[in-house]
Amino acid sequence: MSTLILVHLTSVGPDRQSASVQFDPHLTVIYGASESGKSYIVEAIDYMLGATKLKSIHEAEGYTHILLGVREKASGDVFTLCRELDGNKVEVFEGDLRIFPTRQPNQTLNLKHSPTAENNVSRYLLKILGVDGKHVLQNARRKLRTLSFRDLAHLSIIHDTPMADPRSPVLASGMKTKETEDKSVFRLLLTGVDEPEGPTGTSEVEKKVGKGKIDLLDQLITDTARNLTMESSETDLKAQLGRLEKTLAKASADTSELISQRTALIARDRILQTQTGENDERAGELRTLIGRFGLLRQQYESDLDRLRMVAEAGSLLGYFFREGPCVFCGAAPEHQQPGHQMAEADQLQIAVVTETNKTNELHADLLTTMEDLGEQLSQLEGENASITAASRLLKDELTTLDGQLAPLNEDARALDMLRTKIQANLALHAQILRLENLKATLSNTPAAPMPALPDGIPAATVVEFEQTMHAILKSWQIPGDNLVTYNQKTAEISVDNRPRSSRGRGMRSIIHAAFTMALAHYTAERDLPHPGFIVLDSPLLTYREPDEDFKMPRNVIGHFYRALHAERSAQVIVVENIDPPQDLKDPVTLHPFHTSGAERMGFYPA
Repeated sequence: MSTLILVHLTSVGPDRQSASVQFDPHLTVIYGASESGKSYIVEAIDYMLGATKLKSIHEAEGYTHILLGVREKASGDVFTLCRELDGNKVEVFEGDLRIFPTRQPNQTLNLKHSPTAENNVSRYLLKILGVDGKHVLQNARRKLRTLSFRDLAHLSIIHDTPMADPRSPVLASGMKTKETEDKSVFRLLLTGVDEPEGPTGTSEVEKKVGKGKIDLLDQLITDTARNLTMESSETDLKAQLGRLEKTLAKASADTSELISQRTALIARDRILQTQTGENDERAGELRTLIGRFGLLRQQYESDLDRLRMVAEAGSLLGYFFREGPCVFCGAAPEHQQPGHQMAEADQLQIAVVTETNKTNELHADLLTTMEDLGEQLSQLEGENASITAASRLLKDELTTLDGQLAPLNEDARALDMLRTKIQANLALHAQILRLENLKATLSNTPAAPMPALPDGIPAATVVEFEQTMHAILKSWQIPGDNLVTYNQKTAEISVDNRPRSSRGRGMRSIIHAAFTMALAHYTAERDLPHPGFIVLDSPLLTYREPDEDFKMPRNVIGHFYRALHAERSAQVIVVENIDPPQDLKDPVTLHPFHTSGAERMGFYPA
């Protein structure tokens, strides 16, 4: 089976210096003072492999994405997982990406594992490992679920708190309700065989629940029957509904015909009202013009009266004033020609006659125009009278139609209410039938026998794993005989007949680290499922203050690191406060944080 090799963990953001650590294919040690970001690296690796969230730290402000470079051991191909710091999607880029992503990803994966959909990070990684679709037990009654990559991550990425937790390393989920699942996952890794499908049993609780369901269904059937408002049977109700639908259809057709007639009448009345409005507007314009022309007529008549007065006055002036200055032009007698004043009087008469004729023509034209406008006004008033009469007839017809529609609408409402009532009763009959069918199903289900307990791990396999873990503890020079036993029922691991849960915090951490290393070694030698890498957070010490001088027996620390250095079955990443031995040789990658000789204060740039 193929495995995974972690290449690097890099955090990037716009206008930010990349924060990155390179992982050795064999052994990587990240060590130094506390509060320098070491455990954050472990959490970030887990976050990139499907964990739901990553804690927020001040140093990560301005960074937006985390990149995890991964190599497939079988093919040697490298791909990069990319996820936003608060994202719920994982993007996959082909190749080794260590800068802010500017190109489109090759794939975008969901976080949640799904047995039916493949576009999630869990199944993407399980396919590489060759274990996609494997089954594990979900409970003791042999209910199955598909393997998730998170099941494997719990056994290969060990955070500092679970490292020293008294709970067995086998029960990696940390949840009591998932003990059966945890044991089944451990069995799958040690044997390579997933759980077969089989019948599930009915527990006593389920039997009691089934009896309670039947009682509840009886009560629901009774309560539903009380809601029936019609005594007719379901068959009679359906027949009645059919007849009612036909009656409603005919009534609807009759009503539609009357409504169509009413709509046509309303349309005609609207046209008449529009025409009346237009006529009223035109009549108003005509009345305004007639009024203005009346004033003009009065002006013309007044002008004619004045012209007559001027003509009479001119005759008198020419007749009486014979000597002296000219009454018309004011010329002195010595400057007047004989008959001067008479000539002037004649000219005045000519002018008056001319102006009078002109005014009479305008007056006659005005009277003709006013007469024409009066005829138009009379015609419009006649049309409006006809329109009013027609509109009155339309309203009478509408009143008649409304009288015909009213009883039809009342009947339709009554029929519709009856139809609603019948449909509600039919729905209740259908609900009662469903409840009775469900009750019959529960009543006729035979009580299935309790299935046998899940098959355990073969004894020979358990012994081989115990021997593998024993050899690792011996290589670390842990005091004692280091004889390991595993209790399949309780999942407890004991060393020298002392359960791990009864040991001190430090020893619990060492045993957990040995278990994790033994599982990786055992599966690698037998080509069994495993991610191919392990990450151990604080297997030797839980806390160290910056620059504080700690002394710890170097034989345990030295043998621990040298044994891991010699291990070739899995990639090992150790996060620890204790400095590793200085005589470790390649292949090994060391990342000191905030300690003597360190070039960096932590994962993120200071």
